[in-house]
Amino acid sequence: MQKLRILAMGRLTEAAFRDAAAEYARRIGRFFDLTVQEIRPEPLGQNPSPAEIARALDREADRILEAVPPRAVLCALCVEGRQMSSEAFARWIEKQAEGGGETVFLIGSSHGLADRVKGRAAVRLSVSEMTFPHELFRVLLLEQIYRAGEILAGGKYHK
Repeated sequence: MQKLRILAMGRLTEAAFRDAAAEYARRIGRFFDLTVQEIRPEPLGQNPSPAEIARALDREADRILEAVPPRAVLCALCVEGRQMSSEAFARWIEKQAEGGGETVFLIGSSHGLADRVKGRAAVRLSVSEMTFPHELFRVLLLEQIYRAGEILAGGKYHK
């Protein structure tokens, strides 16, 4: 079974998001071996300066890159990434299985990702030009992974 991992900066704090994420993770288990790993974001004050943000992203980058297995294919979720249809996303996941390694999806903190993390990524992916709360975004990503499994299995979920 193909191994997928979601690395997410921060925790799900709201019950509705935790419940939705758990439900999609349960469904995904039919198609993929999924691991969700939360990484502690660097604390920042209310109005951090650009220099403080850069330092925080650099510290987060250390923790992120430590958590990515050496041979894993990294997919960084970021606003400047390319967009894919659900079908193309499913085919991309399927293609990653050919390499036999783990595919890692990375959700950065509210200030994004350090350039060196984005540079390590095999692909940068954006789901929309819109901005979403991180907790909702994790649920959206889980739903799209589940949808990809259904598409690849020929299921009826995707219409």
